[in-house]
Amino acid sequence: MKKERPLIIIELLFLEMRIIMLFSEENYKAEMRERSIQHFIKKMKQVDREQGALLEKEGWFYKETAERRVMFTFGEVVLVRRCYVKKGKRRYPVDEYLGLEPYSRYSKELLYKIAVTAVDLTCRKAAAHFKELLQLDISKDTVHKARKMATQLYKEREEYRFFDEEEFIKKKVKVLYIEGDGLLLSTPEANNKKKKTDFSHFLIHEGIEKEYGKRGKSIHRHEIWAASNKEAREKVMDYLYNHYEITKDTLLITNSDMGHGYTSYVFEEIAKTFSCQHVHFWDKYHLHQEISRLMNPFPESFKERLFQAIAQHDKKAVKEVLNKAATLIPEDAEAFRESFMTFSRKLLRNFAYTRTPESRGLSSVGIGIMESNHTKLSYRMKKQARHWSVEGALTMGQMILDKVEGKLHDLFFGDWREEYKKYKDLESLSVQQFLKRSKRSYGVKQVKQANKSGRAKYF
Repeated sequence: MKKERPLIIIELLFLEMRIIMLFSEENYKAEMRERSIQHFIKKMKQVDREQGALLEKEGWFYKETAERRVMFTFGEVVLVRRCYVKKGKRRYPVDEYLGLEPYSRYSKELLYKIAVTAVDLTCRKAAAHFKELLQLDISKDTVHKARKMATQLYKEREEYRFFDEEEFIKKKVKVLYIEGDGLLLSTPEANNKKKKTDFSHFLIHEGIEKEYGKRGKSIHRHEIWAASNKEAREKVMDYLYNHYEITKDTLLITNSDMGHGYTSYVFEEIAKTFSCQHVHFWDKYHLHQEISRLMNPFPESFKERLFQAIAQHDKKAVKEVLNKAATLIPEDAEAFRESFMTFSRKLLRNFAYTRTPESRGLSSVGIGIMESNHTKLSYRMKKQARHWSVEGALTMGQMILDKVEGKLHDLFFGDWREEYKKYKDLESLSVQQFLKRSKRSYGVKQVKQANKSGRAKYF
């Protein structure tokens, strides 16, 4: 028994060592992250020396060394970098090399990653995602900042289009497809908590091409998202005018749920503007959905007969089914009766648009794709969030569309940003030159902002 005790102790020691030696993936990641940060800091010191030397050759003078704390995708870094001055201007070579915005604690790449994540997740879940997977201390407020940055970038890109003199090459196509749908979102304000905004979504494409198997992909798809139907329609018109050569031989195929702002009349007006051929369809999915809802209280045979009559495009048979069903509505079901009669009138009035594409000598491929494309907006913006600001909803909706179309990266890193900066610098320079000329010509005393005492400071 005495001989066995040392053996037990030895075994326990080996077990303890084994536990200590077990591989920890989290520890390994932390170690690699720290090594990466140290390597990054070393490289930035080299950049600081090299770029600083170039600035000194251009007449810039070293002034001071300052710290700046920045969060990157690989972790938080304290940058120690040099400041150079010339004629009252300050430059930080390291900040310029990294493309850091003034006073921002986050890199552009990280803000982009956050914005992309926020397209699919709520702000709180997006923050938790970065903390769990990347060990980055990102708050939901930071996610809000990324979204606000996207809002500003959209504004700048829209302004850039006024500067940009690029000429569009108009395409001549035989067939164009346009579909539209609305999304009602809660947009409360301080004085109106119940306010709702009916956002508008339009989809334009040139048809469907097979990607693999039975899966199809829309050709040159372009989606439009706006805070009003009127604004969206204007954008549709602008896009068609700038990108297509539409003639009397062009066929415009449109499809919608026939709701307010998406009736056949709306699309007919577009076709009239371009003097092209036009055919409109009542979206099959929405029509069947509406019929199923309203015919649910009646015997199943009524619904089946109504669907059959529509499939055969027999308006008389449709009218007979609707009239028969109306007689079965109880007298005390006033609200339902009104809803049923409104739909009945709508169906009979727009019955021509229930015809199938095949009955018009067209293929149904490419018609009725709006619902699946609209879902990506409704799921994120209606199911995952209770309310939005109008600006926030516009930004998020456009980000969702841009991500699907592969355009979101260009918003943050596209060449347009450098071009836009050049235009703004020229614009600012022109203003400064004007002010200098005014000062010389008229001897106007320039006033700076008042100091804390309230007295104006002059120069």
